[in-house]
Amino acid sequence: MVVDDEAPVRLILRKQLERAGHRVHEAENGDVALGLLSTESVDLVITDILMPEKDGLETIMALRTQHPKIKIIAISAPTNQLYLQTAISLGAHAAFPKPFGLAEIERTVEQLLESGGESK
Repeated sequence: MVVDDEAPVRLILRKQLERAGHRVHEAENGDVALGLLSTESVDLVITDILMPEKDGLETIMALRTQHPKIKIIAISAPTNQLYLQTAISLGAHAAFPKPFGLAEIERTVEQLLESGGESK
């Protein structure tokens, strides 16, 4: 699942992950994402940090509590390094500043889904 309030970011990530063979859901904020999780099975969430409604940090906390097995990748503007560090401390498995390399995101997704473990 890709959670980001910017539709172009969601579209780019969805297309890249679908090309890699993944089924991808989109949500524009954490509230929508958590709602989708009540009806959809999801193994991994890529979430932006700064969003309206429920932001990425709140979403990560909710995911850790309600869906502890879901892998999480946080993304945010490069000026938000503290937010990315906080995301890791709250339970995200990886964090990337925007703009990020699609190949690096895809590689991290594959590592997390295959190993079930932490990414570097």
